[in-house]
Amino acid sequence: MEHAKTRNLSVAFVSRHLVASAHQALVKTKQTVVAKLLGVADSTVLRRAEKYPELMEQLAASGVEDFVMKGEKKIPLEQYRWLLTVAMEFSKYQLEIIGNENAPGAGTLEA
Repeated sequence: MEHAKTRNLSVAFVSRHLVASAHQALVKTKQTVVAKLLGVADSTVLRRAEKYPELMEQLAASGVEDFVMKGEKKIPLEQYRWLLTVAMEFSKYQLEIIGNENAPGAGTLEA
């Protein structure tokens, strides 16, 4: 029973994420453009979007975790963490360089 609750919470979380991603995709592209591509009225697009929560819940239960939009590339979580670590180290070094350049007496020549 405990595992069922965890799975349901996980499915609900993923479902909400998928709904948010789907809505974001719809917002990025104007509703009129989507309607023209589908050959339907503008209001039809919004009416169809009302079904997103049910559809995304089914997708989440089926194991879908994320969408990849055109031009995007998903990377594994470990690779993302590594990139963040490298970026933080780089920023740290940049701050050290800036701090040394701005230190009193650094870089100034007295005659």
